[in-house]
Formats: sequence, C-alpha cells, structure tokens
Amino acid sequence: MGRPTRQASRALSRKILRTARQAFLEEGFVRTTTDRIAEKAAISKRTLYSRYKGKSALFETVILTEIHDRLNALEQDIPDLGNVTLDLVALAEKLLSWMLSDVHVAMERVVLGEATRFPALANKVYEFGFIRTTKLVVRVLQRANERGEIAVSDPDFAAEQFVSAVILSPFRRAALGITEAGFTPETAERMNRSVNLFVYGCRPSVTDSPPR
Repeated sequence: MGRPTRQASRALSRKILRTARQAFLEEGFVRTTTDRIAEKAAISKRTLYSRYKGKSALFETVILTEIHDRLNALEQDIPDLGNVTLDLVALAEKLLSWMLSDVHVAMERVVLGEATRFPALANKVYEFGFIRTTKLVVRVLQRANERGEIAVSDPDFAAEQFVSAVILSPFRRAALGITEAGFTPETAERMNRSVNLFVYGCRPSVTDSPPR
C-alpha cells in the first residue's frame, strides 16, 4: 500500500483532532490517553505519534486549531455597516456566539485547569487568540476614525480594552460557572450596553472638532 495522498492525510489529521477534542472535553487532559484517542479514531498509536509528539502536543494543536479556524472565518467577514456602533455590535455578537458556546466554554475550562502544566500554551493562546481578535476590532476602529465617528489616537490600545471588557469578561464568567454558557438575551443586553459605553468614550470631544 502506498503513501496516502495529501488530501487523505489532511482528512486523517482532522479526524484525529476531532476525536482528541471530544476526548479532552469529556475526560479532561489527565484522564485522556493516547491509547484511547487512537482507539476512538480507529488508527494505530504509531500513526498518531507520526503526526504528534505526544498527548501534550496533540492537546495544544486541538486548542490552537479551534481558535485559528474560527478567527480565520471572521477575518474574511468583518462587519462594515457604515456605523461604528453597529459594526462593533455585529462583531462582538459573532465573537461571543462562538466563544460562549457549550463546547468552547468547556474547552476553556480544560485550558484553565491545565494552565500551570502548560504555561507555554497560555502564551500561545494569548498571542494566537487575543492578538488576532484585537486586530479585528482595530480594523473597525480605523474605519470609524477615517469617517470621523470617533477620535482614537491609539486603535491598538483601544481595541485591547474593547476585547477585555466586551468579549473576555463574559467569556471568563461563563468559564468559571458564574453565568451560563450561550449567547443569552442577558448577554446580548450587557454586550450592547458595553459597546455603547465604549463608543461614547471614543467620540470626538469639542476640542477635537475642526474650527468652523
């Protein structure tokens, strides 16, 4: 039997990641074994280890692939409704609908539970997830700056504050079990209030306006 085609190899990798993701969600990192993942994926351990060095590498790939796939889709469809408030609300709703799903909240709990074991993963999640999410907001703010809707001298800093307050805050509360998972009406109402407060703080002041 010859080597698998590139397409078949990619399909097998996706199958392994789906199987591993489900195992980590159901059993946690410690109780999940590579033997069990290989069995559920109907592959040999040799095949598994030919792609991933071990359980830790597989766990990291599962988390980062999940983040990449979703953010990659969002980067292709950044809201552009001609109004900064509408754009930020639409973007925040897309992000929170994804991040507050049962599966993603469960994954975050696994990551939090293993943070001390994998400090490097926490840094990668920050660099890979938080920074890329911030860049989505930066693009919205830059357009609004150009239209004169807001006056933000440092869009990167402003975007970091937006993501921290509007996106990460409800995500962390859900992961800690303080609020329920899912994009609920309460979450939507709180999100709208937060966006409006943020935009109000970014509006041009009287001194920023050009003289008439």
